[in-house]
Amino acid sequence: MSSDTATTIIFTPAEEKIADRARLLTVLVNVCGVPFASAKRHPVHLALKNDGILHFNDDFIHMMAANIDSLQYRKTPTDPLVPLEMNFKMIL
Repeated sequence: MSSDTATTIIFTPAEEKIADRARLLTVLVNVCGVPFASAKRHPVHLALKNDGILHFNDDFIHMMAANIDSLQYRKTPTDPLVPLEMNFKMIL
């Protein structure tokens, strides 16, 4: 005899924000093909961060084609902004 039980996990708002940032990193690595070891320095991550896209459910899923097309990033903090390459835009 087995019983089916469902466990509900309730996050605090702060924990939800942390989990939502982890979701975005997971999408970048597993779906977009960003190497995990260099994810924080990858052009896609830098462009999203520059545009204020820090969370998956709050920010990323609401992006439209125009938002993706206008993404820019800096390779280093002193470099000028450069547009995200088309191959990365197509992945997004």
